[in-house]
Amino acid sequence: MISCTRDSNITGPVTSSTGNVKDNILYTFAVSKDRLGIFDTLSMTLTAFNQANTTDTLYVGSNIFTWSLTNSNGELISSGPTVFDDLIISVVIMPHQSAVLNRLRYSMADIFSTTIQPGLYHLQCKISNGLSLQLNLHCGKSENQITDPSGITSPIYPLKVGNKWTFRETYLSSSGTVFGSDTVSQTIVGEEMINGEKWFLLTSTAYVDQLITTKQDGIYLYYPDINSVVLKYKYPAAMGVEYTSGYEEWTGALLTLVTFQMTVDSTNEVVTVPKGTYQCYNYDAPEVLATFGMQTNEIGSQDILLSNIGPVKEIYGNIIWELISTNF
Repeated sequence: MISCTRDSNITGPVTSSTGNVKDNILYTFAVSKDRLGIFDTLSMTLTAFNQANTTDTLYVGSNIFTWSLTNSNGELISSGPTVFDDLIISVVIMPHQSAVLNRLRYSMADIFSTTIQPGLYHLQCKISNGLSLQLNLHCGKSENQITDPSGITSPIYPLKVGNKWTFRETYLSSSGTVFGSDTVSQTIVGEEMINGEKWFLLTSTAYVDQLITTKQDGIYLYYPDINSVVLKYKYPAAMGVEYTSGYEEWTGALLTLVTFQMTVDSTNEVVTVPKGTYQCYNYDAPEVLATFGMQTNEIGSQDILLSNIGPVKEIYGNIIWELISTNF
């Protein structure tokens, strides 16, 4: 266990692990960092080392281990994973060799949903063979996390910690009939300095978290795992302008940046949603097919309408988001 004071910033990657033996197999549960903040990712790995002089075979399912995170008072913060099916695979381990049984990655912003209270947390791993392993994590502020109540002014996306957008999510059939609805939200939960620039962490109850900022020519996203900055919404821009944007994609072996051409369909489209009527920029992203060897990943087309209060309406294929409220 590596100690730090309750209010200290979380600095540097520190790999931490613990293990136990059953039937001549050493099971090791490890995290890539045991000091984590709201901008970090909790990466967990379970490996098996064959201590015997003979080959062994393990039958591994997607539920090979479950995890839970509690605070120093024993209160549950989060747990996982949720497994809907259990595909079993055989893992052959040669004598005195090891194999990775499973890897899991979770955004700390998704785990906590709110500001992290600095302190000691306990991460428990329960393996399906009955073994239980535990690591101590120190959670608090990320290394470059800052607090600046002024935020950043943007004509199409106000960026400030605490800003929240709530949407009505509607599901349409191929004929246009509504067959379901829900409520989703996006919230700016933190900010940090990256290469001298201020970036905001935008969390979503429906999709992945994003690091977002504004520059002179528009709104940008940053993908830290591949160290890529992309222009998401060009502003100011004329109607019909095309520009290069992109997104992070998993190839089956690694993360990479897939680029495509965004189009500004309109700069003054009038849109009415439950919150009111707004004049918007309409950004169109075409359907993107990214091929990696034998694998093809498809990302459907999107239309995003931004006004002076940020996103007002978003259309993802047969899913429509319409703004219900903001808290600013």
